[in-house]
Amino acid sequence: MHTFLQSALSRAPLAALAVALPCLLLGQAAQAAQWKWRDAQGVMHYSDVPPPDNVPARDILQRPAQPSPALVQAQPPGTAASKPHPAASELEQKIAEKKKAEQEAQAQAKLQQQQAVALQNQQNCLQAQQQLQVLDSGQRMVQIDAQGQRVIMDDAQRNAERARIANLISQYCR
Repeated sequence: MHTFLQSALSRAPLAALAVALPCLLLGQAAQAAQWKWRDAQGVMHYSDVPPPDNVPARDILQRPAQPSPALVQAQPPGTAASKPHPAASELEQKIAEKKKAEQEAQAQAKLQQQQAVALQNQQNCLQAQQQLQVLDSGQRMVQIDAQGQRVIMDDAQRNAERARIANLISQYCR
């Protein structure tokens, strides 16, 4: 075939190009297909990029001797020989920024909730202290019974109410 190329080159440059171009392309294609593996269904694959990570090592039938720099850059992210791609690192950075913003928003919401609970506790504390002052003032206190009738509190009921209010004060006034 080598003599055929030489004779074709000597006859016409265009004919030589027509013969040489397919040969060059076939040579590059054969060189590029350096990986050979069998998938889970038994189908053979030939590629210039490594097989997916889920292919077991026993099913990889051929590996490249030394990958060329062009092939290393062409490999998909996540393969063992690949270098981090700038777009991938930008995506990871955006994901990290979004996650950080979500965490900050959650922390802010938690802080607001804690402040709301503290304000409610403060209001409950103030109200319980006022109820205790009224109870300790000695004024007659009235409760409404189950039938809707007013009943004046006796000393035992007043002491029970005082204990209940003291419990509320200890709970809300910290």
